[in-house]
Amino acid sequence: MPLKLNVAKADLSVESGFAQPEFGLFRDTPKFLQHLFTRLQPHAPQLQNLKIERGNNSIAEFHVVCHLYNFRVGVRVFTEKVGVVCIDVQENEVERFETVIVDALSAVKEHQPAVAFRTHTMGVMLHGTLQDKSARDYLATFVKNVPSGLGPHTGNGAVIYFGAQEDRILSSITMDLSALVPDGLFLRPYVVWDANKIEVAALPARATAFVRQALDAFGLEVPTLRSS
Repeated sequence: MPLKLNVAKADLSVESGFAQPEFGLFRDTPKFLQHLFTRLQPHAPQLQNLKIERGNNSIAEFHVVCHLYNFRVGVRVFTEKVGVVCIDVQENEVERFETVIVDALSAVKEHQPAVAFRTHTMGVMLHGTLQDKSARDYLATFVKNVPSGLGPHTGNGAVIYFGAQEDRILSSITMDLSALVPDGLFLRPYVVWDANKIEVAALPARATAFVRQALDAFGLEVPTLRSS
C-alpha cells in the first residue's frame, strides 16, 4: 500500500520554450496585450498588475508580466519562452491554476499563430508529512551506504534522474527533508516534455498523470490525485 502524503505546501512552475526566438512577438505590443488580457479574463486580471518589464534592456529580459490571484500566480512572456509560476497552491485551486497555463500559452498562439513550442518543462515542489512513517525513515530506504567519520548522520536526500519515455524527454525526482514542515518530506517531480508530442490543451492532464505516476513509483500518493 502506498504511503499517504499530506501536502502542507505546494508550488508549481511551468516553462514553455519556443522552437526559436519569436522576435516579432512584441511587434504590436498593444495587440498582444489585448490577446493576453482577454484570454486571462476568467482569472480577473487587473491592469495595474499587467506590466512591461525591460530588465537591463536586453532582448532576453524584455517581457510582459501579469500577476493574478493576489500575486500568487505570475505569467511572464519573453521572446523565447512563456513562464508561469504558482505559489501556495491549494487543493481546490489546482484546476484553476492549470487553466491559467493553458490560457497564457493559447494567447501567444492566437497572437502569433506560426509560433511553435519546442519543450514544456514543469517542476512541482511539495512539502508534507507522511502518514504512519517519518520522513527520515522513508528517505533512509533510498540511501543505504552512509560514510562514517564525518560526524553524526542527520538525514538523507536523493535526486534520481530518468531518460526519455513516450512524450517525455527527461524527468527527475528530488527527495529531501523539508525545511518548512517539521519531520516533513520535500519532493520535487520535474519533467521536460517534447512539445511536438503534446498539445497545449492536454498539458493539465499530462501534468496530473505524471505527478501521480512519479509518486506511485516511489510508494506515495496524494489522495486528490488518485485515478478516478
